[in-house]
Amino acid sequence: MLWKPLHLVPAGTKFDFLGKRRFALIASTTVNIISLLAVFFIGLNFGIDFKGGIAIQVRAKEGPANLDNLRSVVGGLGVGEVSLQEFGDPTTALIRIQRQDGGPQCVAGAQRIMLSRAGEGWQVKPGAPETGDVEFTAPRALDGVNWRDAISRVGLTILDRQLPRGNTQTAKVEMTHEQRAEWCQQVAIKLVEDAIGAKYDLRGTESVGPKIGDELMHGGILAALATMAAIVIYVWVRYEWQFGVGALIAMLHDLISTLGIFVLFQLDFSLTALAAVLTIAGYSINDKVVIFDRVRENMRRYKKMGLIELLNFSINEALARTLMTSVTVFVAVLALVLFAGPVLYSFSVAMLWGIVVGTYSSIWIACAGLVYMNLRPEQFRHEDEKAEKAKA
Repeated sequence: MLWKPLHLVPAGTKFDFLGKRRFALIASTTVNIISLLAVFFIGLNFGIDFKGGIAIQVRAKEGPANLDNLRSVVGGLGVGEVSLQEFGDPTTALIRIQRQDGGPQCVAGAQRIMLSRAGEGWQVKPGAPETGDVEFTAPRALDGVNWRDAISRVGLTILDRQLPRGNTQTAKVEMTHEQRAEWCQQVAIKLVEDAIGAKYDLRGTESVGPKIGDELMHGGILAALATMAAIVIYVWVRYEWQFGVGALIAMLHDLISTLGIFVLFQLDFSLTALAAVLTIAGYSINDKVVIFDRVRENMRRYKKMGLIELLNFSINEALARTLMTSVTVFVAVLALVLFAGPVLYSFSVAMLWGIVVGTYSSIWIACAGLVYMNLRPEQFRHEDEKAEKAKA
């Protein structure tokens, strides 16, 4: 033969996987505790879906919308996280920007807008640190009407009582921090309009508040819990209760450690990332079902084999299939990490970790759990004997 089949695992392997179960369980427990502490004390880097933000619909004046160019231009404006997608037809795009916090970047952006829309000599700076005030300085003295017109260029509407008295070069607009953050939404929109206005028309804007993000988060948590419950019930019904509990513990291990990866690398946690978490749960349980099937089959086949020996034997039998599946999916997801760009980056990195940890937990968490929950092979053997007597 000109070529030989690739064997990731030699035939007849006899690795003592469960001989290392105590070390593996200690290491896994440590990683999961650290992951939980990181989630509670550092926090996930929630994306636009959960934090709220601005949605801007734009249409190219000529030809299709260039999403890569738009992402580069808008991402360089200092308005935080930006995501883009085609919207309706190739000429239209939806730009989504994270909710603004009213920080120094916003005030600096307001000054850029004033310089471009009102001319040279304008200055915009924050007021006292304990307030959300903003102070405007004009190149020359202006009266109240001209001040109103000038400040409206950055999307800020001021009341009559806020207008300066007489002609002056300086006007201070009093705001709370929350009001300044709301105003900064308008600043971000105008920055985008100035940056891409030569090639794109703004068709509409919409502000998404944090309340919508909270609703999405609650819905996502319920979806994750419902998914895990359905998976555990399926395993419990198909096998014995020890298998169901072992699968649940292993799946929780995989998901908690995945959240730790999101915190460690500060990956964007959005609805796409939540989809990755649910996909990891499905992948993880699929791998465990393969090994569980082999374990249950061998319990009936080898009547005198002890539990740990039988589990090791079953894992070694399924090892080639498990690794081949994992490596194939790993290579496919690695291509997404390297070439899919920022839109799918968080999803891809999470999936990459999920494949590795899902394969690991099938062996050292799910199967080791069967040992500690005292799964009794004799139960299957007695059931088989009763079935054979019934037939006779």
